[in-house]
Amino acid sequence: MRASTSILLALASLGAARLLPARVPLRRALPLCAAGGPQMDGAPGAAMQASIAEVAVEAPMVDGGRVEDHIPLPGWLQTLSEAQEAGLGSAALLLATAASLTLANSAGTAAGWLRLWERPLGPAIGGHALSLRAWINEGLMAVFFFIVGLEMKIEMRVGSLASMRKAALPCIAALGGMLVPMAVYFGVVSICFSGGSLAALTVPMATDIAFAMAVYGLFRKRMPPSASAFLLTLATVDDLGAILVLATCFASNVSLPFLAAAAAVTAGLAAFGRTGSSDLKAFAAGGAALWYCLLRAGINADIAGVLAAFCISTRAQHTAPSGVSEALTHRAVVRLSPLSTFGIMPLFALANTAVPLGAPATGAAAAALAQASLAPAAGIGAGLLLGKPLGIFGASLLASRFGVASLPAGMSKRHVASSAHLGIVGLLGGVGFTMCLLLTEVALPPPMRGTPKLVVLLSSLVASLAAAGCMHVLLPLW
Repeated sequence: MRASTSILLALASLGAARLLPARVPLRRALPLCAAGGPQMDGAPGAAMQASIAEVAVEAPMVDGGRVEDHIPLPGWLQTLSEAQEAGLGSAALLLATAASLTLANSAGTAAGWLRLWERPLGPAIGGHALSLRAWINEGLMAVFFFIVGLEMKIEMRVGSLASMRKAALPCIAALGGMLVPMAVYFGVVSICFSGGSLAALTVPMATDIAFAMAVYGLFRKRMPPSASAFLLTLATVDDLGAILVLATCFASNVSLPFLAAAAAVTAGLAAFGRTGSSDLKAFAAGGAALWYCLLRAGINADIAGVLAAFCISTRAQHTAPSGVSEALTHRAVVRLSPLSTFGIMPLFALANTAVPLGAPATGAAAAALAQASLAPAAGIGAGLLLGKPLGIFGASLLASRFGVASLPAGMSKRHVASSAHLGIVGLLGGVGFTMCLLLTEVALPPPMRGTPKLVVLLSSLVASLAAAGCMHVLLPLW
C-alpha cells in the first residue's frame, strides 16, 4: 500500500504545477498545431489568436453575426475552465486515483468501497443491470469520447490532420507507437510465459496525452516548439486507434438487429449534421439512441460519443442573442471539457483504480486467474516502456530517411540533440494511464485486472520520470 501511495504522490508532483489540463482544450491545442509557437500558458499571442479564429469557423460571417473565439462562458463554468487551464485537472485525476487506491486497501473501507462499484444500479437493459462502474465506463465516458470526437473532427477538417503533408509523419509515428508495443507484448508473453494470455495485447498501444503533455510542459523550453504540436497530433491519431480497438476488438454476443439500428441512427445523425444544424439537443437525443443500440448490440457503448461528434458539421454555427456567433463544435468542446475534466475523469479514476493490492484471491479459479495476470502485466509494462518509444522513434526515423515524411522543424538536424528530442517524444508516448486503464477494464476478467492496472501506473511513472530526466539535461532552446 505504501508503494502505491508513493506512485501516486510522485505522479502528482509532476501534474500539480503549471501543467496543461487533462484533455488539452481544443482552443489551446489547435493553435499550438497551427502556429507552432511556444506560448503554452498565459494570453495567446497574435499568431495564436489568428489561428483560434481560423479553427473556430470556416466562414467569417454568419447571418450578419460577428464570429469570435467563443461566446463568454457562465461564471461558474469560466472558473472551472480557468482551473483546467491551470493544470488542476491532472491533479484532480491523480488525487482521485490515490483516494481510490487508499480506500480499496484500508481495512475499514476496502470491502464497502469494492462492493460499491460492483453494485447494480438503475433499470436492467436487455435483461442485464449495469453496475455503477459500468455506468461510468460506458455511460459517462461517452461524453468524454464525444469531446475527443469533436477534437478529432476539427483536426481532420481544419487542423493538423487536414492535409496529407501535415498528417503523414504523426500518423506514421502513431502507427509505429501502436504496432510495436503490441509486438513487444506478444514477444514477452510468448517467450517468458508459455501459454500466457494475449487478451491484453492492445492495452499498451494507448497514450494518455494529458499526463504526457503535463510532463512536457515542465521542460518545454528545452524542446523545439514543434515537438508539442507533433506530440499532440500523434496522440490524436493514437486516440483514434484506441477507439477503433474498443469498437471492434471487444464486442461480444453481437446482436445484428441492434447493430443495424445503430447504423441507421448514425446515418440519420449524419444526414441531420449535413444540414448545418446547430441544435445540440437533437444531436444529444440521437447520441442517446445510438448509445442504447450499441449497448444492446454488444458493442462498447461509449463509442456512441465519437460517432455522434463526427456527425456535427464544423460549419454549424451557434448565434447568441447579441449576434455573436461561434462554431458549434468549438462551443461544445469549451463547455463540456471542464465538466469532463473535473467530473467524469475523476469518477472514472475512482471506479477503475479501486484495486486491492496484495489481497489473496478467494477460490481456486480466482487464484489461478490472478496468477495468470502476471503475463499480461509483464507484456503491458514492456509494451509501454520499450515498445512505445521504439515504435514512435523508429517509425518517425524510417519515414524521414526514406523520404515519406519530414521531421518537424527543430527535430530534423542530424545531431544527437535532435535524436534526443524525438526519443523524448517516444518516451512520453509510454505514459498510458487513463486509456490503458480503460482497455485493461474491457480486455481482462475482474480477477486478472489488479496487477496489470498497477503495472500501468508504474509504467506511466517510469516513462514520465525518464522523459523528465532526459529533458532536464538538455540545454534551453528559447
